[in-house]
Amino acid sequence: MNRRHFSLALASALLAPLKAVAAADTVFLDYSQDDLDKAYDQRNWAANAGEVIKRYSTDSIAARAKYPPRTERYGQSEAETLDIFAPAGARGLPVMVFVHGGAWRALSKDDSAAPVSSFVEHGCLYVALNFANIPAVRLPDMASQCRLAMLWIRANIARLGGDPQRIFVSGHSSGGHLAATLLATDWKSLGAPADLIKGGVVMSGMMELYPVLLSSRSGYVKVSAAEVEALSPMRHLDRIACPVIVVHGDQESPEFKRQANVFAEALSGMGRLRAQFVLRGKNHFEVPEAFNDASHPLTMNVLAMMKG
Repeated sequence: MNRRHFSLALASALLAPLKAVAAADTVFLDYSQDDLDKAYDQRNWAANAGEVIKRYSTDSIAARAKYPPRTERYGQSEAETLDIFAPAGARGLPVMVFVHGGAWRALSKDDSAAPVSSFVEHGCLYVALNFANIPAVRLPDMASQCRLAMLWIRANIARLGGDPQRIFVSGHSSGGHLAATLLATDWKSLGAPADLIKGGVVMSGMMELYPVLLSSRSGYVKVSAAEVEALSPMRHLDRIACPVIVVHGDQESPEFKRQANVFAEALSGMGRLRAQFVLRGKNHFEVPEAFNDASHPLTMNVLAMMKG
């Protein structure tokens, strides 16, 4: 089976339960509406969510004070900016682009600087990506802004100390979804090489939007059926042209675990899975903090991928 057919087969397998006759009180798999709503709201599974999110900000403030970034604009709107963190005298270094989470409607690049030391102190550039959130824009616009940013980085990163042939992307939660969407982008249609991205790290992301939009998240994420198709990375696996690391915490909701495992299984069958990490004792919000520690096995694997 070629990669295209395998990709479609896995996507069909993921959607197959939707075609089965379900019990009257279920809306997806064996979930009732209430259960599915809870499965896509990680605060039900993490009592310390507010505390951890506050750490994103305070840890980022400290990192910015130690490693002042260079802020660049990649698009026309006020939100289309990015922060570049680089070692002194950087030249031709691999680049990690981080896409922040926040349920597609919160947080920004200003909350994404905590991992800087893990990268700049080990010979890499770190880019904290900013983009507009819902309701200022729609989800398809967010994806378009992220793609525009990647094209800008490829065209400009050499003069800022990075290697345009070694661009990597990572993201957490809704940023994990957007990072996977970038990995599954048809870059040739945008005038870039198919392998623009040389490796990815998808942390606690949502790879198939159909069940997400059966949940209460549909109250603020408004997309058409065609947009669900376009923005579900599981339906475009054949476009992924690089190794991918898939990560989730063992204290996350069952749906986030399921989505991570299905994505990892598909990538493994395609020969694209570099590694899968299940972070023990970590809930959804704690997962990206592994990047803050350069000695963490996940971060070490990522750095090895970037320098390999």
